[in-house]
Amino acid sequence: MRLFIPIILLLLFACAEQNTIVEKQSLANLDWISITSPTKSHLRGLDAALDGTVWASGTEGMVLRSIDSGSSWSAFPIPDCAKIDFRDIEAFDQNVAVVMSSGNGVRFYFTSDTGTTWQLTYEDTNRKVFFDGMDFNGARGMAYGDPIDGKFTMLESIDSGKTWEPYDRTSMDSSIAGEAGFAASGTGIVLGNSSIWIAASGRKEARVYRTSASSSWETFSTPLSSSASAGIFSMAFFHDMHGIVVGGDYKDSTNAENNAAFTMDGGLTWKSPSNNPSGYRSCVVFLDDGTAVATGRSGTDISYDEGQSWEPISPKGYFSCIGLGNVLIGVGRSGKIGRIQFR
Repeated sequence: MRLFIPIILLLLFACAEQNTIVEKQSLANLDWISITSPTKSHLRGLDAALDGTVWASGTEGMVLRSIDSGSSWSAFPIPDCAKIDFRDIEAFDQNVAVVMSSGNGVRFYFTSDTGTTWQLTYEDTNRKVFFDGMDFNGARGMAYGDPIDGKFTMLESIDSGKTWEPYDRTSMDSSIAGEAGFAASGTGIVLGNSSIWIAASGRKEARVYRTSASSSWETFSTPLSSSASAGIFSMAFFHDMHGIVVGGDYKDSTNAENNAAFTMDGGLTWKSPSNNPSGYRSCVVFLDDGTAVATGRSGTDISYDEGQSWEPISPKGYFSCIGLGNVLIGVGRSGKIGRIQFR
């Protein structure tokens, strides 16, 4: 009997390991399912609210909303914004959302009636202003744009985006010449529970700016390649210690060199994964169980170990993606929308 019990335990552990492998293989074989879209606008902004509502935004002043986990969508274009590109959107619930424009100045619009009407809550007409993304943690939100006068432009909201005020940049490190963000999916900024992170790329290196309640702003290098067309395009944190950055070169979208990194210490140090995503990736997101997914124009990859290794799951790619329970939703060029249902 003494020998029999350990043997049974070994068999149980072996079966459990085998089940894990099978589950991972089945996930890797899943692919995007195309969803009918009500628009041909290019979509880059994407967010899911706690109530399950999904909002998306893009060119030609377009905003979309889904109340069934991305299975169907309704269009809510913002009046007098046909030439505006809304690169990011924040979803609060099925009624409330905030959208942000990028390029030739910046505009923020707020809706509290499902997108039926929109209120312009902030505008800067300076054509040198280019905003890259925003993020909220509760009612507090931060938006960041490319450097002006040697530092990244920052706005802050404390009322869910109803109003915005300039953020005090006094403690921010000066940017490197040529350094900027990428407004590829609006995910270059993350507001955690104790820290804020901003992604920056330029001629010399791809860096992460970080501040916390106990420290002023600091910058930390990453191993990602950096140039006018390459660097960090997206960032996600599963919690305040474990995070991922992805990117690459959007002019060389199949190049898989130096296009991702992960941190286990809150962004103080960044390491390259054992194997990279299989090309340029413009968005990374964590699912509820800590699984990470990265997507871009040349395909989609998955990581089961918080960005330490990656494997491809589809040659189909999207500009942005978001997790909602066990569903992954993606949006992209010419109104493209897709879903992956995870088990």
